[in-house]
Amino acid sequence: MLEKLNKKRIKYVFRRETLENLKKTLGFKGEGTEDSPVIIDDLGDVCVGISIKANEVYVVFKNLNISRLLIINSQNIVIENCFVGDLEMVRCRNLTFRNNSITTAQQLLCRSCFFENNSVLQKQYTKFINNTYERRSFVAIWILLVVGMLYTYVGVSALLALYVNFDSIIILLSSILLSIAMIYMLTLRYQADKSPPNKYLNFAIQEKEAFSNAFIKVV
Repeated sequence: MLEKLNKKRIKYVFRRETLENLKKTLGFKGEGTEDSPVIIDDLGDVCVGISIKANEVYVVFKNLNISRLLIINSQNIVIENCFVGDLEMVRCRNLTFRNNSITTAQQLLCRSCFFENNSVLQKQYTKFINNTYERRSFVAIWILLVVGMLYTYVGVSALLALYVNFDSIIILLSSILLSIAMIYMLTLRYQADKSPPNKYLNFAIQEKEAFSNAFIKVV
């Protein structure tokens, strides 16, 4: 059902450079500051897909039916009284979720976020609270790092033995780039862990999904 909603949804992309145009077009209120956040409130019964990448503005989303909510490298965002079908968060800080119904959720490198009085499907609750997606992702990253370092060792050994051909050079360069990428991800996690962990208050566990012709509710 979520896939059908995702195909029919109206998509909005919120970034600092596009926010002013959206404010003029849709009549959003607020200046994007802490004292006067941009308020995006009640777009009707339509189902929307929202992508957010806003690190320097304050935005409040209220009373929306969101089929997919993607938040990347953002902070100072409030999601309140919304239905969220599919929630994905990457490298976020200082997000607030209050009084929302959430169907599926996953997060990666998110810290200092606050969740209060939200409901989520029972099968998603433990995974989300324990940050299972991030844990599994970094198990894979450690494995890839070991593989990259192993192939780097093989490539360097081949060079020292003067056994050089096109394939060995490609393998060496690829393994070095793979190792650098994995080290970068581990560095991001180390930096993220310096911030306080997320807080979860009064999470309601729901047992099943109920569908309507406009959007999905969790009941």
